[in-house]
Amino acid sequence: METSSIAQEYYKIRDLWLAAEQKTNWKLAVWVAQYADVEMIDKFMQIEQSPVGESNDIFFRFETEYKGDRPLFEEQLWNEFLSWFTPHSQKDKDIHRALWENKFITEPFVPDESLAPNAINLFGELERLRASIKDQNEQFCFCLYFPLAVQTKMNIAQWFQQVVEHLPDNLRLVSMDLVEERRIQLQGKKDNESLYHYLYPKLKMAEAIKNEMYKASDNYNSVDPDARFRKQVIVVMDSTTQKTQNRTDIEVKRLLDITKEIGTVSSKIAGLLVAAQAYFSLQKVKKSEEYTDKALEESSKAMEKDDATGYPVWKSCMLLKAALLFGNKDKNGALKIYEELSEKASKRQDAYYVMEANRLISHIYYEKNELAKAFESILFSLAAGAYLEIDVRRQSTFLHAAFMCLYLGEKIKTAAEVNEIKLQLADWLGDDWEILLAQAGVDSASLKTNPSILDKQLSKFK
Repeated sequence: METSSIAQEYYKIRDLWLAAEQKTNWKLAVWVAQYADVEMIDKFMQIEQSPVGESNDIFFRFETEYKGDRPLFEEQLWNEFLSWFTPHSQKDKDIHRALWENKFITEPFVPDESLAPNAINLFGELERLRASIKDQNEQFCFCLYFPLAVQTKMNIAQWFQQVVEHLPDNLRLVSMDLVEERRIQLQGKKDNESLYHYLYPKLKMAEAIKNEMYKASDNYNSVDPDARFRKQVIVVMDSTTQKTQNRTDIEVKRLLDITKEIGTVSSKIAGLLVAAQAYFSLQKVKKSEEYTDKALEESSKAMEKDDATGYPVWKSCMLLKAALLFGNKDKNGALKIYEELSEKASKRQDAYYVMEANRLISHIYYEKNELAKAFESILFSLAAGAYLEIDVRRQSTFLHAAFMCLYLGEKIKTAAEVNEIKLQLADWLGDDWEILLAQAGVDSASLKTNPSILDKQLSKFK
């Protein structure tokens, strides 16, 4: 029986890091990760940046994207470093205040802004900050973490190779690479010791996540139909990954039989939606359409009766219906679906779905080369998204809408109007909005709506 858990996989990462930390010779550590493991490793690094981290070292995360221009990159890193010492309205984002208020440093640290913005001076100022920390009883380093997102287009290994020998003794660099497409494979020694350390985590994240889902489904309770329903949803979606001897038809039938046994409107609608999504994943369009239409019909009836379960499923069905229409080259049909979704979401004050519907409307108008309508729709999307909490805006498709607004603005608006857009984005997302967009990986290629993008959009309902 497979017993992997998310906690076990996390501890594997932690133990691997704590062992690496004890090695004193390396200056750059690289996590060589499978695609499925990237998020867990990145979460580990985030935890190590926080007070609950278990490492002796102190971690700092840089978000500046490397674009191949060393002087520009180092200037942007320098500016990002300076921003840490600018008072921040959100206390949890003010690194300097946290260090000072928690009495980690002997006196407030003031960066020397007269220095040239390059790597050597950045490392020197970080070393000066390190020296100001009160407790020097135990050996510790500053670890500068460069996540996978900062090397999306250009290979940051070039920069690592240029600066690694200039790092002070108590500074280290950390980054991530992908097993499937290795980019950071450096060799080099200093004082006869290797400068690079590679960490190869052997994780079972897919298995661990599945086990956690089964736990949440109470899979030990074989009598309770609700528990069996939750478990069967997982079985159905898991079946869609089977390339041979696919069992989706059988598992969907079992799921719908359980919904009949439960007998509630909500379970019936949810079962139909899961079936629709399962066949969508298999690209069986006709079957997906069949179940989508049934789910829409039932959820619409529930909405008419003011049943609370109707609207949440209905809006998911609408996204799926629009994706199917778009996949069949029916852009106008998809447009009508998104417009209806926007209208009903607006009446229910569902800001997130108003944002999403209008973002997707804008994509379609963009593909139809109706740029003025696309721009108008993306403004509506952002206006709706502005009602969300800033943390949601900074971690959602609001970032894609922001990029699209800027992209379209630069095509059809004046320079002054584009500048107004930038000022508004700073207000909605924070002064680091450009770094956020770069980290999210949004670019002009993401403006083209395609089935894979729509599939990602629907994945959160699976």
